[in-house]
Amino acid sequence: MMFLNRDGDEDSTVAATTAPAGEDASTAPSAGPSEDAAPSDDPESSPTLPADPKQALDQIVTTDRKTVIADLDGKWVPQLSSKKVGLEAEGKTWEPKDILAEHEQMRKEYPRVQLVWSGDFASFKEDDFWVTIVGIGYDDPEDALSWCSSNGLGPDNCYAKQLNTSGGYEGTTRLQD
Repeated sequence: MMFLNRDGDEDSTVAATTAPAGEDASTAPSAGPSEDAAPSDDPESSPTLPADPKQALDQIVTTDRKTVIADLDGKWVPQLSSKKVGLEAEGKTWEPKDILAEHEQMRKEYPRVQLVWSGDFASFKEDDFWVTIVGIGYDDPEDALSWCSSNGLGPDNCYAKQLNTSGGYEGTTRLQD
């Protein structure tokens, strides 16, 4: 797994934010989660997801959003993945079905995994990524990085991200040594 959305660090790599050449607006990256999906009062429940992968991603973000913002705003979290529609990484072009499958696998493998939309947070440089995080907030980025290493995840698979709904993205990403 490779992260292409490392912001605020020297020698960092940021994925392109434009649709791949030849795509029209109907196939361009998502405009983000819609507000139509009804949030669940119980973030631990597993509501039935829509068959459409984009709608399923929207529903997961909407369900997770309330808890993430209430509990994790200003905190450092382990970030496991960031993908957007049309991203070319790991030998494929990512589509909603791929992003959903990867997120669901991580959600099964690691407790407390949640999905956020980068556009909901000022701490992301790009605003059109589906980001899989572990919903455990830390005051110190080193603690989030310790979570990564204690779960056997190296620097290409996990790093610390501070979630902020205000401010900027500078200094909100810490990588493992």
